[in-house]
Amino acid sequence: MSNTMIIAIFFVSLFVLLYGIIKLKMDSGVMMLITALFTGILLGMPAKELVSTVASGFGNMMAALGIVVGLGSILGGILAESGATDQLALAMLRKFGSRKANVALNATGYLVSIPVFMGPAYIILNPICTTLAKHTKKNVIGYTTALVVGLMCTHCLVIPTPGPLAVAGSLNANVGLFILYSIIVSLPASICGGTLYGNYLTKKFSHSTEAADVTDDDAIAEITKAQKPVHPSAATAIILILLPIILILFATLLPYVTQAGFVLNICTFLSASNGVGALLLSVIVAWIVLHKYIDKTPGKIFASSLNDVGDVFFILAASGSYGAIISASGIGGVLGSFVSASSIPLFVLAFILSVLLKAALGSSATALVTTASLVAPLLETTGANPIIVGLAVCLGGLGICLPTDGAFWEVKEFNGLSMKETFIAHTGGNLIACVVGFVVLCLLAMMKFLPGLA
Repeated sequence: MSNTMIIAIFFVSLFVLLYGIIKLKMDSGVMMLITALFTGILLGMPAKELVSTVASGFGNMMAALGIVVGLGSILGGILAESGATDQLALAMLRKFGSRKANVALNATGYLVSIPVFMGPAYIILNPICTTLAKHTKKNVIGYTTALVVGLMCTHCLVIPTPGPLAVAGSLNANVGLFILYSIIVSLPASICGGTLYGNYLTKKFSHSTEAADVTDDDAIAEITKAQKPVHPSAATAIILILLPIILILFATLLPYVTQAGFVLNICTFLSASNGVGALLLSVIVAWIVLHKYIDKTPGKIFASSLNDVGDVFFILAASGSYGAIISASGIGGVLGSFVSASSIPLFVLAFILSVLLKAALGSSATALVTTASLVAPLLETTGANPIIVGLAVCLGGLGICLPTDGAFWEVKEFNGLSMKETFIAHTGGNLIACVVGFVVLCLLAMMKFLPGLA
């Protein structure tokens, strides 16, 4: 099959998926499975290979995110049922006010996603967005954008997150300087795509008279009135939310201190599979600490939390099937050959290729690693700076976030957003961050007098 036909099939499949969900009002998960099978047929895949690819993609996505989503939801359920998330929202309103809530959420996401995978971090922190929206009577879309863009910026750019770490390693870039310049690039990107754009969306989508009439004092009074007579403190909520993050960070850094077998086993338990061990331990600790504030049995809390995300499990798994078919189509190699044939600067080429692969494959990490492997051989022949090229690759991971990305569906389903709202919040916010970051990177590329950029 020709390269042009493969790219055409990719865009046809994307159109079919969006048309089915938006126009025909089909269930997102079912529509992704239908589209995956339809795409495989157009690609001429043998029936056995087609079914196997769909099934393996479904299973691989559940293996990667299923337990994390379940445990994260249970942790959120415990925090919500005990009143801890209400206390955290109350503290945030008192400290920052609703006008600066997006600043706090964006900064929180930016910092948290440095040591922790974006997926579990989003699931853990998202209840703050929904609680704030509930009590301020404002649309959750602005809060969601501020949080998710902050998470994505460091997830794609700042080491020790695996994606940028792999990019720096593939290109033999100085890790210390890579971290320094990644912060310089990602910070304004996060502020523009998360805080400023989030503020704009909050105003645009919260135009009702009810939202306009609710002051911070009103929201604080509502939370205070609704809170339980006996409730945990905001500090307790912060500690329990940060616990899995601290455990994963601990597991990431401790192997640099000691290589003792027992210690390494503990670190593996805590950090493996997106931090499953850390989340499990955090759920246990949260129940021990907060059960005295909860009237329900643990079985009811856990069942209720898992019921709330039942649809999310299927949608995420189905997105894995669709992504597997797209990957099997070979579109990554096709896009790579098209872009590599151009005569543009290597860091611009790397950025474009990474953006295209992110859109096609869904996974930021896969796009980053694949792009780095494609451009690494060109570094020596072009004399390009590995830090600049590496950061361009990482920025591409923020680019065009489509339904091929599992995070797209997490943002949609956990916040009850429509497809249009998810594109506006998740895709739009990260695209703004991507463009702003690339502009900053272009300025850095001209400053060859800076350390490591010559």
